[in-house]
Amino acid sequence: MALGDFEEDQPVVGLRRQQALIRAVLGATSADESRWLEWKSDLDVSKPDGAFAVARAILGFANRMPDVAARWAGGHAYLLVGVEEGALHGVTTHDVEKVDPWIARYLGEDFDRYTFTYVPMDIGDGTRHVMFVDVFPPKWGDPIHPLRKTHVKAYAGTVFHRYPGRTQPAGPGEIDALTERARRAAQRIDVAVEMNAGALALVPFNQDTIEQSLIEYRDNLLEELSAPSDDETPLTTRWAIRSLALSDHRTEDEFREEVEEYLRERAAATEEFLLRATGTAGTPLRVKLSNPGETFFAKVEVVLTLSAPVRAYAWDEDEEIYWPQKPAAYGTRSFPHPWIAAQRPPVFIGQDPLPQVEQEEGRLVVRYRPVDLRPHESVQLPPVLLYSYSEAADAVVQWTATATNVSGHKRDRFVLPAERVPGPSIEEAAGLLQD
Repeated sequence: MALGDFEEDQPVVGLRRQQALIRAVLGATSADESRWLEWKSDLDVSKPDGAFAVARAILGFANRMPDVAARWAGGHAYLLVGVEEGALHGVTTHDVEKVDPWIARYLGEDFDRYTFTYVPMDIGDGTRHVMFVDVFPPKWGDPIHPLRKTHVKAYAGTVFHRYPGRTQPAGPGEIDALTERARRAAQRIDVAVEMNAGALALVPFNQDTIEQSLIEYRDNLLEELSAPSDDETPLTTRWAIRSLALSDHRTEDEFREEVEEYLRERAAATEEFLLRATGTAGTPLRVKLSNPGETFFAKVEVVLTLSAPVRAYAWDEDEEIYWPQKPAAYGTRSFPHPWIAAQRPPVFIGQDPLPQVEQEEGRLVVRYRPVDLRPHESVQLPPVLLYSYSEAADAVVQWTATATNVSGHKRDRFVLPAERVPGPSIEEAAGLLQD
C-alpha cells in the first residue's frame, strides 16, 4: 500500500493524524484501499442505503483476525466518508444520538466496537467535514459479528469480512478462522519477565555540560571572522586576507551555520560516547522473557514503563559512533563537490533488533521488538542502559507483555537499584576527535 509518508503502523489519534490520513487518501488511488482502510465519496447515513454501507464496512473490519489486523494502525481500521482519491466532497453532519440508532439497526444494539467523528478539512475551497469511523482492534475471544437486519439482498445473518480492498460475505475459510477466534476466549498470555542484571546509572554529565564544553571550541573556529579592521592592518596583510576570503566558496553566514551544525553533531557524538562508556562501566538492564507453559505465543511484545527523570539508551556494538569532520578554516581555498563532502556512514534499512525508546508525558517507555516464544522457551532481550542526569532513587519498572495470537496481557514490576557510575570525562571524549 502506498499512502505517501503516512505512518500506517500507528493508530490514528487526534485531529492532526486524522487530517493527515485524509490528505493521504486524496493523493492515493483506489488500489490503496486495504484490510485496514476504506473510503467512500459520499453517503447519507440518514438513509437506509447509507446506514447499511457504513454498517457493512464496520462489520467487515470487526470480523478480521487479530493477528492480521495487528499489522496496521495497532489493529484499528478506518472508514472515511466524504473523500476519495483526488476529491474532497464532505458529508452532511448529524448528531451522534441520531447516527448510532441508524447504524445499530444493522449492527445490533449491543455492538460497541466502533466510534466516529466528523473531521473538518480545508484544501483551499472551504471547509468540509469527513465522517471518520474508527473500528476497534479485533481480539481473541470476540464472537462472530453478523448482519442483524436484512437490506435488499443482504440477508440478516450474513457475515461480512474485510478482504484486501473490499468487504464481502465471508467464505468458508474465513468462517472457520472466526470460529477459532471465538474459541480462544479462555486462552490468555502467560509469560514471565525477569531482570537478570541491571542498575539505574547516575551519570556526572548532561547535555548542558557537554554544550558548555564546546563554547571555547566555537570561539576558536569563528576567530577567522574576527580579523582586524582595515585601519589596523597593513595593506599587504589586508590584500592577503581578502584573497583568502575570495578563494572560499562559503559566505560568513554559511560558515557560521556550518560551524553550528558541526558542534551539534559533535555534542551528539560526545554524549553517545559517554553513554556507551557508562554502559561498559555500569550495569545495563538485561531482561529474560520466558514461556513456562505449553502454548506457543506469537509476536510477544514486552513494554517497560518508568517515571521521569529516567532515560534510556540502546546501541549496536558493531556500529561505530559518527564523529563529524571539522569545518575547514574560513578563507581556505576549497572546491565544493558532493563527491568529497563529508558523509555519515551508510544506513541500511531493515528489521532493527534494538528496542524503541520513547519519552511520553513525563514517563519513559522502552518497547522491545516482538518475538515468537515456543513452549518452555526463554530468550534474552537486548540490553538497555537506563540512566539519569540527576540524583534519583531506586526506580520501579513496570512491564507489560502481549501476544498477537491470544487475548489479554500480563503485567508486573521489578525494582532497579540506583548506582553512581564515574565513567570518562567530557575532555576524554573530546580527545577522540581526530582534528
